[in-house]
Amino acid sequence: MTRPTRALINWSHFRHNYQLAKSSVSGKAYAVIKANGYGHGLVNCARALSSADGFAVACVDEALALREAGIRRPLVVLQGAYDAHEWALAAEHKIQLVVHHRKQLQDRASATLSQPVGVWLKINSGMNRLGFRVSEADDILALIGADEQLELRYVISHFSSADEWQSPVLAAQLDTLYSRDWPVPLSISNSAGLLTEKRINNELVAEGLSRPGIMLYGSSPLNYKSAAELGLKAVMSLESQLISTHDVPAGETVGYGGDWTAERDTRVGVVAIGYGDGYPRHAPAGTPVLVGGVECPLIGRVSMDMITVDLTDHPRAQIGSPVELWGEHLSVDRIAELCGTISYELFCQLTPRVKRVARELPSDGATVLNP
Repeated sequence: MTRPTRALINWSHFRHNYQLAKSSVSGKAYAVIKANGYGHGLVNCARALSSADGFAVACVDEALALREAGIRRPLVVLQGAYDAHEWALAAEHKIQLVVHHRKQLQDRASATLSQPVGVWLKINSGMNRLGFRVSEADDILALIGADEQLELRYVISHFSSADEWQSPVLAAQLDTLYSRDWPVPLSISNSAGLLTEKRINNELVAEGLSRPGIMLYGSSPLNYKSAAELGLKAVMSLESQLISTHDVPAGETVGYGGDWTAERDTRVGVVAIGYGDGYPRHAPAGTPVLVGGVECPLIGRVSMDMITVDLTDHPRAQIGSPVELWGEHLSVDRIAELCGTISYELFCQLTPRVKRVARELPSDGATVLNP
């Protein structure tokens, strides 16, 4: 039989989550589909949201992959152009670029553009990762304004703690952005910003542009509200099956290193998934795994191709029983917290051997099942 490990992708849930993001603001919303659509498939994410206001990706290569697949919606590259050649490609393919460093404008000066390029000015409001400080803004705005081949579209910034509304760091970032008037609308709200206090939404985003990311995939960006409480629906369900069962007497160990010892006679199930598929290697014993709809605890270390679970309290489980590692019935956020990470990483680290299978075709009828 074919190895049963797969990621079911529910595109209707993806569209539901985007509409929820759109309903939070009156401005535009660019869906963030970088890093292969957070592991869900770059091209199919765009096809599933064929009427989205636009898409945000990390690099020009990702934008070109979308254009080559026939995606014609507006695109913005969040890291901008790496060199003069990418400026030329952006012009040729109508790709908008974020400008966050003077060298990018120097590269632009040495590039021949076939048509004007839309640019977004990145302001470092306190994240201290990319962007110009507000004190540099007038100089950079003047350089952009003097270039007939550049069209300023938005001023963009990024919050370091948008999920912590009372954070003094967030307050300082807002004050920095409010310290002056901008010639174009702002784009500052990510998923957390869209779902927190309305000050961000009403005052900063209503006439600007938001950038929902993780919420589109059904994961909560807030540490104090679950995805279900926010009305989000899981898009990916990571599934497999039991491929073996056996009994282990009390006192014996299971798995590499013998880290887990049976405190009672234990019925052990083996599931066809491991860190070679992207399941987190450091998932601790006790991490829930749904076997035939029943939670069973992970036992022993995660192997490259297999995990083991305790089936003692689930006598109906047998070889072939379906297993959900995270998804519609087992929150990915719960698994991520137990593993000391975030859902972004769990999604992105799934390896290519995990088949992505569309539960529903994208809205334009695309049939790419293994993007």
